[in-house]
Amino acid sequence: MRRRQPPLSLAVTLTTCLTTRTVQFLAICFSVFVALPLAIYTFYYPLFKSDLCNWPSASYKNPRDLRLLLFGDPQIRGASSSASLRTQLDIFGNDHYLGHIYSTLVARLDPTHVIVAGDLFSSQWISDEEFDVRVRRYKNRIFRHRGTKVTPAPLLLNLPGNHDIGYAHDVIDTRVRRFENNFGQLNFVVKDGDFRIVVFNSMSLDGSLDDNEHGQASFTRDVRTFLEEQMKVNFDGTTILATHVPLYKPAGVCIDKPYFSYYRDKSARLIREQNMLSEETSQWLLDGFFGVGRAGRGVIINGHDHDGCLVRHTKVQGEQRWGLVPIASGDSKYKYYYNEDSSDSNGVLEVTLRSMQGQYGGNAGLLKGAWDSTTQGYEFSFSICRFGVQHIWWATYVMAIIAACANVIAFIGLPFLNEKARRAFIAGTMTPPVSSSRAFNYKSTRKSAMPISPPISGRQSPVNFLLAGAKPEKVD
Repeated sequence: MRRRQPPLSLAVTLTTCLTTRTVQFLAICFSVFVALPLAIYTFYYPLFKSDLCNWPSASYKNPRDLRLLLFGDPQIRGASSSASLRTQLDIFGNDHYLGHIYSTLVARLDPTHVIVAGDLFSSQWISDEEFDVRVRRYKNRIFRHRGTKVTPAPLLLNLPGNHDIGYAHDVIDTRVRRFENNFGQLNFVVKDGDFRIVVFNSMSLDGSLDDNEHGQASFTRDVRTFLEEQMKVNFDGTTILATHVPLYKPAGVCIDKPYFSYYRDKSARLIREQNMLSEETSQWLLDGFFGVGRAGRGVIINGHDHDGCLVRHTKVQGEQRWGLVPIASGDSKYKYYYNEDSSDSNGVLEVTLRSMQGQYGGNAGLLKGAWDSTTQGYEFSFSICRFGVQHIWWATYVMAIIAACANVIAFIGLPFLNEKARRAFIAGTMTPPVSSSRAFNYKSTRKSAMPISPPISGRQSPVNFLLAGAKPEKVD
């Protein structure tokens, strides 16, 4: 009577089906249909979103055109020496993820200016030593700003944010000094014949002029004096205001509604936190730079609101105030052109950048000012170019490593193994060969032998792969 054979195990099925050629075919398929598409998207994703990730009329470049590449709130985190390996690996990956977005877009878009709209780091409370560590990461991993004689690097402007120097009452000299030593002044102007970019410290605008406890009053006076001087300049070109905290907007326009908190009673105006400037300060900025006697049009760039928001400010006829028209907010498709509507000709576009952090999709803003020789001014357009969540970057490199290893094994490793060793490798039972040159007694060591392969066919007993040349036994 024949003994009933047990069902074949997964290992036996693998060794029967996965020949060397099959393994090679699977390795190629994995590389072509998984790893390669991920790599193509990761390194050429602007090509797949050409309507949002390219300048309008990119084939024609007027030397007077402005091409501003904008990033909001990278907020890179830090880790102590005692942090877990997972935390350190996550920070390492996040740095290179942000750096990949920057380097890919700069190489493809050739911007004239790059602006990071504040909150470079995640906290203003870090020590000077940790601040220096993050500066090195910021400059060497993320915004690797290097040009050549043939292709000079665009002008990079790093704006201060509340997580870099603090909110109004928290802005102190030591935080300001270390920021300015590494990234430049808090308030300055980049001027050309046709335009000027006015950068200013908006965290101190709503601060108290009477607060001398932390020296806040001096920073408030500095920024207000600076802005008043720029308002008095008789400048006929286009003004671009660049700062961190957005202008005031009533509830329902953007994702966030107005929020202000204070250290003491509200009358003291000692700002603890704010998600936008006060309405009074916002009207003062709009009047001073774009009001009566001014060009009446321009752009305001800021960050702070991680969800992003796009509005157009217009002067209300017959009144002394400015109104606004909502365009886009939150996780929506940002695409805007001045010349699509003639009513936009005197509007002031305010771009609140959606954060470039992975959880928000790795966003970058593309602001182009196309020079119009007829009006002797700029026609602006804006769009948000999104890479995708951080997991895409991780998956690309992990899949590339797996594909490389699979192809090395399939095309270099397996062809050099004999059939028995190949089957053992695929089944996962390959072990070091027996070092003794003496004959190995199979029966005496049957109980203590290493894992063996199940029967392959017919009435054969298991073959012990530890024995080179072992003969199978017949089973009655």
